[in-house]
Amino acid sequence: MQRRLIASVLLGHYLSAFTALGIPLYLPRILADLAPDAPGWSIGVLFVLPTLCTALTAPLWGRWADRRGCRLSLLRAHAGLFTGFLLAGFSTNLPMFVLALIIQGTFGGAMAASNAYLATQFKDGDLSRALNWTQYSARLAMISGPILLGLMTAQGLGLELYRYLAWLPLLAFVMILPLPADTPRHQANATTAAGPLSQLPTDMPRLLLVQFLFSFAMVVTFPYFVPYGEALGIGNDALIGLLYSLPHLVYLIALPWVQRHASNLLLPGLGLLAVSNALQFWSSQAEPLFALRLLSGAGMLLGFVGLHRCLSQRSRQGSAGRMFGWFDASGKWAGTAAGVTAGLVSQTCGITSPFLVACLAAVAAMALARPLLMTSREIPA
Repeated sequence: MQRRLIASVLLGHYLSAFTALGIPLYLPRILADLAPDAPGWSIGVLFVLPTLCTALTAPLWGRWADRRGCRLSLLRAHAGLFTGFLLAGFSTNLPMFVLALIIQGTFGGAMAASNAYLATQFKDGDLSRALNWTQYSARLAMISGPILLGLMTAQGLGLELYRYLAWLPLLAFVMILPLPADTPRHQANATTAAGPLSQLPTDMPRLLLVQFLFSFAMVVTFPYFVPYGEALGIGNDALIGLLYSLPHLVYLIALPWVQRHASNLLLPGLGLLAVSNALQFWSSQAEPLFALRLLSGAGMLLGFVGLHRCLSQRSRQGSAGRMFGWFDASGKWAGTAAGVTAGLVSQTCGITSPFLVACLAAVAAMALARPLLMTSREIPA
């Protein structure tokens, strides 16, 4: 039963992640068909709108999950993504499309919902490994989604892609239905109003800040990686795409071996992320980039595994839905801030500057993360 449960959750998450993460790359083409007179900056707004809505609502959905059940919240996330994508696919104007993106971001959030449900079914090391595999499905979606959807857009498909993709989260919804329901751990009462982080581990704010800085360090280099590669003299878009994907490929290939390691490798991961970004900032040639992207992937992998280990060790102390809601919201806020920061520093300080910002964020995360590892040793098994 446990294998069937985790397989259903992970496959369902992959289907929803494929839906949500694959299509934003093609927003310029979709917007050109839907609203050809829309200003250029509207692409950036539409790109971050679902993420911003998820960041705002994830803690609220986490609290709702603790009261109503994490499985019910997971069904809500898949249904919300289905509804948003179906509406987007039948949009006839830009305001209707914007409403669809708001619904997608507000009622979606399959990552946090999947992790929260897994936290009700697994504990300790089993939970940590389950969280790693949830992230695995997200990395796989980030690689396969743009490639497969790119083949579809090459056939002339645009806005109607949303109609076809909408059925994937609906399939995920059907897969989750037969899974066992969890018992809500909290009922609505006066104690839940004590504060947004009440009933969570005392060091949760520190963990959220480390998650924010780690996510920021990864994402801030994404938006302008193509012009960065071109500035180094790489004229082949496919090669730039491969270099962009290399860190995610490292995660996919190396995860089964890394998660067997008994100790928490969060600090080495953040260190590798800082060093790789610093070297990419200083690099003036394309030749070392392959090795540096592999180094970034190693840092990303160790960072994710370390954070998941910290999170799973604290899942006994707090409410699963609320804790994973805040954790996911921290990453979403980091993504939003990283996109804005990347645009500002690239225009004012040069195309390589996001890598320096990423290095500084990773160093700051290292400084904050050390007490988390010390506290983790004190948490009883």
